[in-house]
Amino acid sequence: MHTPINQEEFLDLLDQAIFETRDMLSMIESEGEDGELGENAGVFEVLERMLVELHAEICAGRHTFGGSSLAYADLLVRFRSRIPFADVLEMLNAVQKSGFP
Repeated sequence: MHTPINQEEFLDLLDQAIFETRDMLSMIESEGEDGELGENAGVFEVLERMLVELHAEICAGRHTFGGSSLAYADLLVRFRSRIPFADVLEMLNAVQKSGFP
């Protein structure tokens, strides 16, 4: 996985994160609430909402890169060990903070 160098690549990686989040929610749903992953459902539901909102903001031209962390940064710090694709989320946040080259 390489670091996105423009908005298009950022959106591609963001789409991957949304897919991974929805895949986790699907696995949780099929496993049932009593399953091993059930306790994480809320984390992935919030994460999905934040990622979809970010995608919409970028596509609408309302998002600025550089500076502050993404909305999910605190969630990622708290639940990193439960998120198998945390590296993707960390890369997105790093690009958000630094901006594009």
